[in-house]
Amino acid sequence: MTATTTPGTGRPRTAGPAASRFGTFVPALVVGVLAAATFVLVHRALVDDAYITLAYARNLALHGTWGLLSNVESNTATSPLWVLLLAGVTAVVRRPVVALGVLHVVMAVALTLSLTSAARRTGLPAWVGPVAAVAIGVNPLLLSSVGLESAFLVLLLSLLLLTAVRGAALPYGLVAGAVVLTRMDASVVVVVLTLLTPAVLKRVWIAVPAALVVVLPWMAWSWFALGSAVPDTVVIKTLQKAWEQYDVHNGMQLYVEVYGLTAVLAFLPVLLGGLGWFVLAGFGWTRRRSATSAPSELRVWPWLALGIAGVAHYVALSVLGVPPYHWYYAVLVSASTMVGAAALGACFRGLELRPVALGASAAAVVLLVASVGSDLRAGTPWALSPIQTNWAHPARYTEIARDVKTILQQQGGPQYVTSPGEVGHLAYVCDCVVDYFGDPARVQPMIDQVEAEASPLEKRLLEWNFTHRDAAAPPVPVAGELFRYDRGTEPPAAQGLPTWPITTTWDMVPSDIVLQPVGGA
Repeated sequence: MTATTTPGTGRPRTAGPAASRFGTFVPALVVGVLAAATFVLVHRALVDDAYITLAYARNLALHGTWGLLSNVESNTATSPLWVLLLAGVTAVVRRPVVALGVLHVVMAVALTLSLTSAARRTGLPAWVGPVAAVAIGVNPLLLSSVGLESAFLVLLLSLLLLTAVRGAALPYGLVAGAVVLTRMDASVVVVVLTLLTPAVLKRVWIAVPAALVVVLPWMAWSWFALGSAVPDTVVIKTLQKAWEQYDVHNGMQLYVEVYGLTAVLAFLPVLLGGLGWFVLAGFGWTRRRSATSAPSELRVWPWLALGIAGVAHYVALSVLGVPPYHWYYAVLVSASTMVGAAALGACFRGLELRPVALGASAAAVVLLVASVGSDLRAGTPWALSPIQTNWAHPARYTEIARDVKTILQQQGGPQYVTSPGEVGHLAYVCDCVVDYFGDPARVQPMIDQVEAEASPLEKRLLEWNFTHRDAAAPPVPVAGELFRYDRGTEPPAAQGLPTWPITTTWDMVPSDIVLQPVGGA
């Protein structure tokens, strides 16, 4: 509740529950309207990997198949919980992109409400919630990740923060399990935040079983039904290497080199969040040494712990040396944004115009305005996400997929072709393009390689994990193979074959996608 002054007395009075609810829900609804506008902006420019998730959700909702293809089961959905949620809404609205739009808005509203509640419970102004939600909602990197699990993961992190602030071990454990089932690498955030939250750590015997209640049923079903307790992408990502000299630890530099100011604006919250972390630490130190501090005073530690957890996630991915896919930075960017907003709220707590507050608020306003400007500069609506690493333009992939589908129907025989290296958008549009993301048999050589290179203990664990997998299953038959060649490097045998010119959106290299017969050069 907010404090006001009774006229003529100077005595404080408290706003009623209705006024408090009004002050909470109106900003959340405004953020929801903004989220609807941003989805209209981005819905035609989703990155290729987002279509893998959309295809899984559609096939589960409309065909009852857990797979990239409508009639072939696979286990390459990195985020099972996000697929389940998206599929649930798709089953109602029947269109995956519409379902994504609905969830995009709902998640933005829920993020605002959870951060507002966390702010109030830690002695920060309520406006910290909507400010953080807006900053996250207009960030070019996070908008370029729409369709992937990034926004849902950010919402879960805010709920994890809220339950940590409350010290509620049971809800904390349930949310923690949801985080792990959304992205398994985000378990680093759960572990670090748990260790840094005394109220939860003291009741970890409640939190851990609650998390297991969420995670284990899915893993058990996946182990028996899909042949692996964890997604096959765990193996796929293990074998992926850095992009030349770039992996997660220095990938931000790569994006800045390629996308310039847009990438700077996307990653600037990491710097501002780092500065905000020290501002909050300063407030915490000052109030800890103050003999007049009351229980209702500012509580900065939950926000500091969140900032540490976000950095820990970045460090863990850096140690693994995985490629710098831009959505891998969603945890770091969003956690930093939340910490920065909390620091701004701490500076303006009680409306004290401190020099630090004035500088921080000016920086925040400039960042928000510049981010919105960068988003709009990419077009309205976007034809291409401003930060991405795909080969072909989304509209071009749609054309290619439809053409391939027509060719296969005219030829008869197998109704599938292999992918040219990117499979999501093509498979979503025509349900006819397959690679190791859609065919478990094509993942098996990767599993064999990982087992061959594993230590004895790792090999034993891998064998146990794949106990129920049919390692001898034949691959899905294909009628042709799609290849991408830099313009002019196609082999002579490719002349006269179906060819689609593209210009790679990543490095602007003129290329061709060629459909060759099975076994062709």
